[in-house]
Amino acid sequence: MPSWKSRLLRSGLCTSATLLVLSGCGQFFPPLGSGGSGGGGGTSTGDYLYVGNIGTNPLTVAGFSIGTTSISAISGSDWSVALEPTALAITPGDTYLYLGSAAGGIYVYTVGSDGSLSIANGGSPVATGVSPSVLRVDSTGKWLLGASAFAGQAYVYQIGSGGSLTAISSSVVTLNQSTPATDLEIAPSGNYVFVSCGTGGIYEMSFNTGSGALAQINGVLNPKNNGAADMGLAISPSGNFLLAAETVTGGVRVFSIGTNGVLTEATGSPYTTNSGAWSVLVDSTGSYVYVANRTAGTVSAFLLTNTGALTAVAGSPFTTGTLPVALVEDKTKAYIAVVCSGGNPDLQVFSISSTTPGALTSFATAKIGTDPTGASSLVGTY
Repeated sequence: MPSWKSRLLRSGLCTSATLLVLSGCGQFFPPLGSGGSGGGGGTSTGDYLYVGNIGTNPLTVAGFSIGTTSISAISGSDWSVALEPTALAITPGDTYLYLGSAAGGIYVYTVGSDGSLSIANGGSPVATGVSPSVLRVDSTGKWLLGASAFAGQAYVYQIGSGGSLTAISSSVVTLNQSTPATDLEIAPSGNYVFVSCGTGGIYEMSFNTGSGALAQINGVLNPKNNGAADMGLAISPSGNFLLAAETVTGGVRVFSIGTNGVLTEATGSPYTTNSGAWSVLVDSTGSYVYVANRTAGTVSAFLLTNTGALTAVAGSPFTTGTLPVALVEDKTKAYIAVVCSGGNPDLQVFSISSTTPGALTSFATAKIGTDPTGASSLVGTY
């Protein structure tokens, strides 16, 4: 049976031109970082970041603590993992960290009060038969949602004692069979879920936070231009807007989320970024939008208005390392972290300016093992 990396090559989203020497198709995997409060476990209180590295040998997850003047490695980091960590999700209670791999399976770790990770379930996977490219925990903390790198599916697990997972067999939604899922985002209300599938477009779904029921609604929203691919997604804290980083189109698209989850593109969309728009983040205040431009090695920053219009932040775009692929806001909401699959550096943390609204200033960087490590996924504590 072909390896998961060779199957990604055939999907058309990862080509030999973009193949990383160390990590295979490490730059493919989307931004991660949403979650819920699973209960049990260790419950951390610190401001921590975790990076999944698929180009290292052995494969690792690295952890960092954000201090007032610098970042530092968490005691015990890096942690060797069994399979390529292509998807990470942490519960808002900072109790459990879920690690999913396109090579097959989901593992769970408890998060210690010092940010250290300890594998749970006796080291065995808590789910098998799936190859997630993205994982998310809903805001109730009851459900782990995922989407596949290969099978063309979105699915739901109920979170149980010790971080155990129980599949909701009726909540499997068939997606595009020829393009991997690139991101999955849950609306703040929990009622809607959106999944991007690269050139296959964006799927709109309803979600029931009481039963875990997931179902496709409406049609599939196609990319703006032929050959374009919808990669990262983000939803504004108000739940009014969905944003999509779209390659080839060369920017970020903005959609209003209407009744029954219907998406309507906002006037002025798409907004131009640097080349290779790959990942998008809306900050917790709903004021700022950040787009990681993989090809250009930059982050574009915008002000978000209540109409969905975007205005470039003064000084944007901001320089990152090589091939930035994932963004996350930290626990204090003062920093934006970026991982770069091409390294130089592997992890870069920016502070959000208090004088120029939305502007970024490089705060600290970190090298993880032999640079580049093929950093592909990123998540932070709540």
